[in-house]
Amino acid sequence: MKRYTIIGTTVLILALITVSITTATAISCTCGDICVNETGWWRDSGAFHANATPIQAAADNATAGEIICVKAGDYNEAISIETAHLTLAGEGADVVNVTSVGPDDHVFEVAADYVNISGFNVTGTTKNFGIYLNGADHCIVSDNAASNNKYRGIYLDSSSSNRLLNNTASKNDCGIELWSSSNNILKGNTANLNYYDGIYLDSSSNNTLLNNTVSKNDCGIELWSSSNNILKGNTANLNYYDGIYLDSSSNNTLLNNTASKNDYGIELWSSSNNILKGNTANLNYYDGIYLDSSSNNTLPNNTASKNDYGIELNDSSNNTLTGSTASGNHDGINLYDSSDNLIYNNYWDNTNNAYDDGSNRWNITTITAEPNIIGGPSIGGNYWSDYNGTDTDGDGLGEETYNIGSGNFDYHPLCPPSVKGDLNGDGILTPADAAIALHLVATGAHDDATDVSGDGQVTSLDALMILQAAAGMVEL
Repeated sequence: MKRYTIIGTTVLILALITVSITTATAISCTCGDICVNETGWWRDSGAFHANATPIQAAADNATAGEIICVKAGDYNEAISIETAHLTLAGEGADVVNVTSVGPDDHVFEVAADYVNISGFNVTGTTKNFGIYLNGADHCIVSDNAASNNKYRGIYLDSSSSNRLLNNTASKNDCGIELWSSSNNILKGNTANLNYYDGIYLDSSSNNTLLNNTVSKNDCGIELWSSSNNILKGNTANLNYYDGIYLDSSSNNTLLNNTASKNDYGIELWSSSNNILKGNTANLNYYDGIYLDSSSNNTLPNNTASKNDYGIELNDSSNNTLTGSTASGNHDGINLYDSSDNLIYNNYWDNTNNAYDDGSNRWNITTITAEPNIIGGPSIGGNYWSDYNGTDTDGDGLGEETYNIGSGNFDYHPLCPPSVKGDLNGDGILTPADAAIALHLVATGAHDDATDVSGDGQVTSLDALMILQAAAGMVEL
């Protein structure tokens, strides 16, 4: 009896050991096809494979279309991806840290198409890049942090049709760089505190930069020899030199960007046929918008206020500036060695409104009957805060020219719309206007502007109506 008991007990123990071993080697993986932790990788209900470089091992064992889920932890690897249609998903850039192994290694190098990388903090390269797309197309790089890499946080080389979304690139030599890469979308990225550029495009075309934030870099966004790109809704503030800088770049569109508190807000150098529309460049140390050796650019509806120079053109020709506002600058707009530019329907209210030592046009030649920048009925020249002329025929244009200097004139300066009953000419209705009307009544003088009732005479009724209009009780 005792012998059978011992045998039975032994069998039970062996069974338990077998179950235990099976349980230990069969691990679940519910977030992807392959799971990775700091010590190895496994498939769902498969065996655990210990490895010193588990992310690379998982990538080497994955097939096209699979998802590799990387658990929180600290990894020291140089990962090369050569399998297309692969997804590497970290649990989050705040909890998955991947540090470069050697000085010559990238953290991630992708040489295959349709690869997605998200949720990693990549750091520590001393000679190379955090995330490197090397001739890779149709990839998505999203929600990563690339910091403290010697050269580039994220770098695209000859890579097209990729999407870079909601990444943070900080404290690298350059945050995000595209070289010879086209048709990429960079959206919602943050590039701060990089030694050179936040975002840099070199010989790259047809890319879209949308709603990115670049600050405290040497230069916020730089395009060099790059064309047909769209920069829209980006914020480039507090950079050491330029917020947005174009050098030898053409046919780009800069739309509704903000570039403030830099040395220069938006600068174009040797760049042509670009459109700058609806941008805001305020509170920059030197210029809000600066063009040097740049021609055939169109600048509508921009704002450049509270800079040293609002807008400055140097050695630049055949540019068109319209619908823009420059106020509170020391100099509103200055043109040096620049000719054949057209500047009209802009608002200038600065300490010194304009300087021009070239030959430029400050108004259109054919008056257009449509609302101008100050709400008047006609488009002709510009609004000048220090213009002292008058509009006698009610077309919203002054009868006297505005002298800019060096033989340049605005022949159709804009005048503010007249306010009915504004007898002292300050642009608003106050009791002072009613007092002037009463004085005219007392003296028996007649003034058509005072006859707000329209009865052909000046009476106390006109003074009363002006007083009520000043109080907001009636409209004249």
